[in-house]
Amino acid sequence: MLLAELDTHLSTFHLEISFTAESGKTTVLLGESGAGKSTVLRLLAGLLVPERGHIALDDVVYFDSERSIMVPPQQRPFGYVFQDYVLFPHLSVFENVAFGLRAQHMRSQEIRRRVGEALELVYLSGYEQRRPGQLSGGQQQRVAIARALALQPQLLLLDEPLSALDVQTRREVRHELRRILATLNITTLLVTHQYLDALVFGHSILVLDSGKLVQQGNQRDLAQRPRSSYVAELIGLNLFHGRVVSCENKAVCTIRVSANGAGNSGTEIRAVLEEHVSDENEASPQAGEEAFVVVDPRSITLYPSLPDSSARNTFYGEIIQVLRLGPYSSEESQHDGRVRVSILFDPSAPPLTAEVTEASAARLELGEGKYIYASFKATEARAYT
Repeated sequence: MLLAELDTHLSTFHLEISFTAESGKTTVLLGESGAGKSTVLRLLAGLLVPERGHIALDDVVYFDSERSIMVPPQQRPFGYVFQDYVLFPHLSVFENVAFGLRAQHMRSQEIRRRVGEALELVYLSGYEQRRPGQLSGGQQQRVAIARALALQPQLLLLDEPLSALDVQTRREVRHELRRILATLNITTLLVTHQYLDALVFGHSILVLDSGKLVQQGNQRDLAQRPRSSYVAELIGLNLFHGRVVSCENKAVCTIRVSANGAGNSGTEIRAVLEEHVSDENEASPQAGEEAFVVVDPRSITLYPSLPDSSARNTFYGEIIQVLRLGPYSSEESQHDGRVRVSILFDPSAPPLTAEVTEASAARLELGEGKYIYASFKATEARAYT
């Protein structure tokens, strides 16, 4: 089990994060560029030193600010695979993998054994004498992983392992890497900004935003209850953050939403309280309690004039973006494609994104700068605290 408590000030923000990673599993650190993900890896590896904190792996302490413990990077049993792999172009695959072992002044026979085992683990046996320039991007990545594995690490740190690959290669390597990690039984922390990578690799997923851990859970937790706009956008949902105003019938609540989630002013949204769908005995949240609301863009209907509708959420605003997605599948014609429309209905709240067909977009003459009505039922909005 990896236990990490990291607290340090960087040039752009204050990184303060505490988390655990299960032994023998892959934990994914997910976040957009600049969130502090790679910094976390460098702090764990000892390449950076936090101002305060604690790092322990399987009850062995590698850093503790209060007890003045600081194990240097070369003495930590951690394998680090950098984003750009950092392979030596003039060295063979064998020598690249053996580099760290030679730095430890290991015997030649032991080096040959370890390099052979590492290359076998990543399916590169027989490639020993090739140079990095003779390898594909996916093969270069596996050489970098083999170099880390040759050191027999107890913790494997992977920094954006697929970001240097083109789209087609990434698709192939993603499943290859997942198979490799599944066979290793090494505690692994993988950094990515791609939601699909988090789903493929993550036994547990940590969401980092501006140096803070905003959510931790499995795939289902993130998909059903996103707590950051970044995750909501990745999975294609509208997310609103605010405060409970009131609840009726222990099922439908009114949430006042705003851009910062304070909920002191802003637009009110009526939504089904998710807890009561599965547990009718659960008490209703109190007024002022923090709450989130998610709305599927496909459940939103657009109107050119005020609709005569039973929907309990109707808003009027300016279209600020029109994005054509194209058809969902090859069987659909271009006329059946989808269009995403972002509407600013309240400057104090995030935009509302609706998804309609190409035909509807054409009929409504949707375009940036146009004002339009958008509505959705309370039953189409999920609230949770």
